[in-house]
Amino acid sequence: MSLIPDIPIDLTPLLAKLSARATDLDRTGRWPADDLVDLAAAGALHWAVAPEFGGTGLAPLDLHLRYEAIASASLSTALILTQRDSAALLVQHSPQWPLRHEFLTGLCRNEFFTTIGIAQLTTSRQGNKPALAARRSDGGWLIEGIVPWSTGPAYARYVIAGAACEDNRQILFCLQTDLPDLTIDPPMPLVALSSSWTASLHCTDVFVPDAQVIRGPAVKVLGGPSKGLPLSQSFLALGLCRASLDFIGRHDSPRGRATHDIFAAQLTDIRRRVIAACQSADEPDAAAIATLRGQCHDLAVRITHAGVALYKGSALLLDNPAQRLARESMFLLVWSCPDPVVDCTVAELADHAG
Repeated sequence: MSLIPDIPIDLTPLLAKLSARATDLDRTGRWPADDLVDLAAAGALHWAVAPEFGGTGLAPLDLHLRYEAIASASLSTALILTQRDSAALLVQHSPQWPLRHEFLTGLCRNEFFTTIGIAQLTTSRQGNKPALAARRSDGGWLIEGIVPWSTGPAYARYVIAGAACEDNRQILFCLQTDLPDLTIDPPMPLVALSSSWTASLHCTDVFVPDAQVIRGPAVKVLGGPSKGLPLSQSFLALGLCRASLDFIGRHDSPRGRATHDIFAAQLTDIRRRVIAACQSADEPDAAAIATLRGQCHDLAVRITHAGVALYKGSALLLDNPAQRLARESMFLLVWSCPDPVVDCTVAELADHAG
């Protein structure tokens, strides 16, 4: 099964470069600066940005198929790109923000890197007092608390973040990373995707002027156009499955070939259903998305661990891709997973226990 998804451009040279660095980046935890240079050269930094700001403005499916391809070469670099693009899309869907054009054109010209810090509004630390709170001040807002998860904030000029107001509404804002009273923790010691430099941000009455508020106050600031976007995590999971399937295919044995054929059929089936959901005229509902993600997670865990079993003891060596791919499957189980996705994932995994 080819690593190249069904896209009208040949990404083979780009994928070869990203794949060649993936193991070293995993071991060292270095920020993948060279990968980002190669992504820019391939036009990837234009994909999510609308033509009016200098980008390509790809449709969701076209964008996600490219994410899938990149994830098949380097899941960490794919994550970084999706977080950068998510920031661009949040700004792009907020036409009332007066700095939108300046921000998006600069981002498209690769003048700076940006990322997001919105987990506190979606899946992280829910049910307690807000992790990041905003209270009104003259000409803006004072931000207090923590952004618990952000990809590469130490390399970003801006983080698109969200906070809860005192009246339970929310604001989405552009947070400059060099502001006083803002600190960025060292990268977390993650078991996988360490080169994503995932870290927490701490705000101590950080002042955000009104001009930097992108949306809100509103009950839900993360709403808006999102055709196909909730499926993005599934496409990265498919990319990881593709990488593991290709690795299994290099095990030249009857067992390896049989294992490859079994998982190739399963991957083809779930990929067809994920693409169909993205192509649907109607936005997939939350239950359908949770089911697809749970099934993708299940396949990613099984296919990557099958690779470990096939390569036996050598799969425990740090320079063997099998153990890296297996560890990366763990990331999918915790990345932006609301309870329905967790429930579906656990149910899928438990179903194989009997």
